[in-house]
Amino acid sequence: MKGECLKDKIRQAVVQTERIASKNLSLPVLESVYIEAVDGNFVLRTTNLDVGIEVSVPAKIEQKGTVAVPAALIMGFLNAVSDNSVVKLEEISGNLSISTSGSSTIIKGFPTDDFPLIPKPEKEDSFMVDANSFVDGIKSVSYSASISEMKPEISSVYIYSESKELYFVSTDSFRLAEKKITVPGISNDISMIVPYKNANEIARVFSEMDTVIEVGFNKNQLYINSEDVYFTSRIFDGVFPDYKQIIPKEKTTEAVVLKKDLLDVLRLSNVFTDKFNQINIKISPEDKLFEISSKTQDKGENTARIEATLTGEEISLSLNSRYIIDCLNSIEDDGVVVSFYGKNKPVVLKGAVPKSFTYLVMPLNR
Repeated sequence: MKGECLKDKIRQAVVQTERIASKNLSLPVLESVYIEAVDGNFVLRTTNLDVGIEVSVPAKIEQKGTVAVPAALIMGFLNAVSDNSVVKLEEISGNLSISTSGSSTIIKGFPTDDFPLIPKPEKEDSFMVDANSFVDGIKSVSYSASISEMKPEISSVYIYSESKELYFVSTDSFRLAEKKITVPGISNDISMIVPYKNANEIARVFSEMDTVIEVGFNKNQLYINSEDVYFTSRIFDGVFPDYKQIIPKEKTTEAVVLKKDLLDVLRLSNVFTDKFNQINIKISPEDKLFEISSKTQDKGENTARIEATLTGEEISLSLNSRYIIDCLNSIEDDGVVVSFYGKNKPVVLKGAVPKSFTYLVMPLNR
């Protein structure tokens, strides 16, 4: 293997792939990035056996071949050198020689035969979608997935289609986030459960890609394909909870507030919360009162009022402030609609317009 390419291009490819490489005592080659020189490209691959990625880099190839070297080492070299825009790569006796006009290094390699294949699954269905929209769908909900793998169906992001809309959903049983995006021409039989860690890798890899991507899947694998990047992930073969049945219908109280005002008060109240991040909310539409308070024995207490448009009945309940703060970045509007459905019932937050995001949080019963 021998060729050259722009340093910035190869470095960006290593950034994309290096985080997926994992330390594995039984299979050390998983720490490596596998580099293949083909016609007109270096193709970089990494996998941790749960997800895998290939990134193509335009290159001038003199000799085809392969090499596998520790991803962290090649990342360290490319971050350290700044003397040239062109990098030369050459495989020498199973090792990788990297050089610029002012520096060179040799990185010891792994046997390339030990590197596992990145699966190219037979797709059962696929669709085209704007990468930024797909990433936004994942980011809008993945934080509310359960971090425990005891119930893999909820330590995931559920992606499904309905009436030309693509839905992204996650829950940890205490809160639930739903985001929908419009995908013209999508079929109504899209359904996959992606482990939340893998979903976050998808968001990282395809973030800020101004392109259309192909998303395909079968029973066990998801793949995403763009012009230069191929990504594959294991998906969970199970059933996501029927979450729509827990979304309440008849609200008793509603508050419309500015997102910034709500966020400022929540951050202040959070200073005085306990380990459950408990805040107390009191709403009295008749008195035009929207009050948030928090109190602990060892820190003190805080009470703040928020200007809001209030309708409905008086209500008082406790919530986890962190859960509410987490969702506010997913609400694009300046205004937030907070709907209450009675004491000990879920609270639902949405943006004023458009209503593409729905967030449900259970009250604290303590």
